[in-house]
Amino acid sequence: MGVQYFEAYQIMSEYMTADLIVWKRYRQRSNGIVEKMLDANPQLSWGHRTSPFIPVGTLLRLPVDPSLLLGKPPQLPTDSLWTDTGGYRL
Repeated sequence: MGVQYFEAYQIMSEYMTADLIVWKRYRQRSNGIVEKMLDANPQLSWGHRTSPFIPVGTLLRLPVDPSLLLGKPPQLPTDSLWTDTGGYRL
């Protein structure tokens, strides 16, 4: 389904990282959500040059994927290296 909207999120404790924030929100593996969060919050790239931890009080835009919130497993690609049904061609 994909990201449909963003939530406002404020860092309230120390030693928070981008992947920990996403894990606390979804409680499961969420492919691409951390990357989308970093894209939506360009101010984090400057802070990550010195430390992986996000400072307390920082406001973030957290992407929301409704299918992950409902607990549906992510769809895996059906491409195959051994068939010619849309897979990779060598």
